[in-house]
Amino acid sequence: MKRFATRTLPLISAALFALSFSASAQATVIDLGVANGYSAFIFGNIGSSGTSGFTSVGGSLAAGGNIYLDNYNVGTSKKPGSASNAIVAGGNLNTGWGTLGGSAVYGVSNPNATLTAPQWFPKDNISKGNASTLNFAATQQQLTTLSGDVAKLQSNGTVISQYGNMTLVGNANADVNIFNIDASNLHNLTLDVSSLKKTASIIINGTATNIIMSGGFENFGAFADRTLFNFANATTTNLNNVGINGSILAPHSAFSGSGSMNGTLVANSVSSINGGHVSMGGSGFNTVSVSAVPEPGTYAMLLAGLGLLAFMRRRTPARAPQAAVA
Repeated sequence: MKRFATRTLPLISAALFALSFSASAQATVIDLGVANGYSAFIFGNIGSSGTSGFTSVGGSLAAGGNIYLDNYNVGTSKKPGSASNAIVAGGNLNTGWGTLGGSAVYGVSNPNATLTAPQWFPKDNISKGNASTLNFAATQQQLTTLSGDVAKLQSNGTVISQYGNMTLVGNANADVNIFNIDASNLHNLTLDVSSLKKTASIIINGTATNIIMSGGFENFGAFADRTLFNFANATTTNLNNVGINGSILAPHSAFSGSGSMNGTLVANSVSSINGGHVSMGGSGFNTVSVSAVPEPGTYAMLLAGLGLLAFMRRRTPARAPQAAVA
């Protein structure tokens, strides 16, 4: 018995380790966290001196750097769950003519930050904040890590490219449909709703470093709060006169363009090129959990361990019964 235990216990341990590893593989929780309360959550600057970053933002707006706004409306149609402050600036707040639907805070990350506004602009609802208002550095780290993790998820949907258009065909049994697209120009994307659950979440991983979104994005409307475009590698993201129903997670990206978005934008910076602006009409991506798929090697280790265990058990001779002592 001792010999059997000595030879088989390591095999049992290996098999159990493989089994426990497979069972405990952690799921990826896709949660935009504090950014969910904003139409746009930007790590750096929004706009630049003399150029407004946005003109129409229905929800709240946050930037870890400076915010430049002119001829704008911000916070005028907040949805439930929106952040309490319509504007949060880590640095300076520069505002021209506009409408502010709520309070604004600046200097959250920079105690030397300043407010620049016309003399006639009402300032009673604008105040200087501090780091406790919003931790941009921690949120940037969290969302950058999340973007990288989401980019590693295994695709379970099919992308059909034909005549410059892309059709996304999902898995009718999946709660979360993941599509990987290796193309710089995401042009004319159509979601095949017949291949999806009505409650499905949509994750689109764009792997290019420069992303252009153009043409039509069809059938995403009903999935707007459950659609996430994840651009983990992108350094630029541009909307070319297109309407997007869904959120964009592009933590390294300089964002620009014209069109509209119904979701949350997470990017490194926002600028206006040739006077173009993106209208932000929504906020929030519904948190979803994606179960990890164990690597084939895990199953191989488990089967090998169990197989060797069975083989050794067959080769071990049974002990003869001992004669009873009178």
